[in-house]
Amino acid sequence: MKTNRLLSILAALTITTSAFAQAQITTKKEKVSDFTLKTMKVVLSGNEFIDQAVREAINNTWSLSPFEFCTHEEFDNLKTSEDYYFMVPVKAKYKRESAPGVMMLCVVKGKPEAKDVNNMVDIVSMPMCAADIPSGRENAMLPGLMHIIQGYIYKSMQSGFKSLSSYTRPLYSASKRRTILCEDDLCEAISEKTKAKALKKGIEITDDATADSLFLDGGARTLVSYVVAPTDPENGSYCWKFLIDAKTHDLYYFKKQKITKPELSGFQKSDLAKISK
Repeated sequence: MKTNRLLSILAALTITTSAFAQAQITTKKEKVSDFTLKTMKVVLSGNEFIDQAVREAINNTWSLSPFEFCTHEEFDNLKTSEDYYFMVPVKAKYKRESAPGVMMLCVVKGKPEAKDVNNMVDIVSMPMCAADIPSGRENAMLPGLMHIIQGYIYKSMQSGFKSLSSYTRPLYSASKRRTILCEDDLCEAISEKTKAKALKKGIEITDDATADSLFLDGGARTLVSYVVAPTDPENGSYCWKFLIDAKTHDLYYFKKQKITKPELSGFQKSDLAKISK
């Protein structure tokens, strides 16, 4: 995977917390009943490169609630106020990991006496990228992730909060869509025979630059893959697999997977079998 694009920003990037070991997309309806009425503070990392991508994605996609950008210092001063929601990038460390493996975009609500993100009301946590050496693909996929977060909160406010997978569109409805899998999103254990079988069924396997370009072009009826996983996964790490519509940003495939072997991180043979039906 490409690892050189974001190396310079890692020292400045976001908040680190080991207590987000259980970070998942979960929430309760009553906790966000005032979401559309409150201002969401989008916490910036202080790095111009990543902050520009976040600003652009928020400005171009967010309409569910008022929002403002803020620094970490402002976040620290406001985190105890229930008048604000916050979107905070957080490094998540699972129990068996020796270090944080992935970066989450966490939407939380201020809470009196909150010391940090872990003590606040957790609304939604969306996997964004690897914690230490992001591939750079998150910059292309960020608008889609923002749309998914927003749509999930909106739908959940109407019908109650369930797992994110319950909000995916059925794969059978994507039968006539172009499906793009980034080569780097495939696990190392996938054989050439499995790839060839997927190609015969119409799945396209491309490099990351091509996949990103197709997603940013927003072509109609085009699904693009995205995987969030640690750069060096351990036994006990997790990865998340997405298929997102390039135009509508509808989510067609979402799976959280526990990693038992590093070579199994990413789309596996079983995933390709489901996608290519």
